[in-house]
Amino acid sequence: MLAAAHRPSVAMASAAAISSGMVVPTIAMRASPVASFSTTAAAHSNIGRKPIAYDAGAVTVTYANPHPVPLPDARVPSPHTVDRRESYVVTVTGPLGVLTRPLPAYVRLTPTKPSVRTLESETPAPAAAATAALAVSVDFPVADTQRAMWGTARALLANMVTGVTAGHAANVKFVGVGYRASVENAGRTVALKLGFANIVEVPVPNGVTAKSLAPDQLVLQGIDKMVVKQLAATIRKYKQPEPFNQKGIFVDGETIAKKKPKNSK
Repeated sequence: MLAAAHRPSVAMASAAAISSGMVVPTIAMRASPVASFSTTAAAHSNIGRKPIAYDAGAVTVTYANPHPVPLPDARVPSPHTVDRRESYVVTVTGPLGVLTRPLPAYVRLTPTKPSVRTLESETPAPAAAATAALAVSVDFPVADTQRAMWGTARALLANMVTGVTAGHAANVKFVGVGYRASVENAGRTVALKLGFANIVEVPVPNGVTAKSLAPDQLVLQGIDKMVVKQLAATIRKYKQPEPFNQKGIFVDGETIAKKKPKNSK
């Protein structure tokens, strides 16, 4: 047996055979298949493609997107592409007030007629009162950024329609010995007694009303859902619910599972 250093290579043997006139059979190499990460098409947003139904006699939606719709053969933007086009403003006017919000240029709004599925929306108006609908779409649903913003934009607009027609509310409950809340300064301040040395005062933003139904119950109301829920989260952070005694500040009926201390038998 020849040592590894003295073994003739396959290339040298083939070259010698070709020079001597011998016919060398060729071996066909099969290309290894390339496994793809996904074989299914990009899924569209189930929330984004659901139109927003509202009563056209009570709610007015105003918008103007100055950016043209891309051509059918336009190239899909890469995940690292930043859309530097200016956003446009959507204004929703209703019985309770007016809300405005900017939307990215690639989000498209199209008026449509409410269907049976459209009437099952978050709007508090009954089915008979829903006389108009608004369809939300994006330029490139296969792009990750636009597909993610598709459902978000639809949810924000639906919350705006609900806010100007019925409003949003957050119920805050205080569980603990001596935990109390009161509304002071003509409704502009919420005073919290949570066992600290001083009373915690939380300012109430404009557009939000605070009512104390009981010493341990507080109701926050407003047309902007983000502002109402943010105020509730700000109050909650002073005494977050803890699992050992199940005490703290609870928002919108939340619960927490009870835990046993580690040293308990």
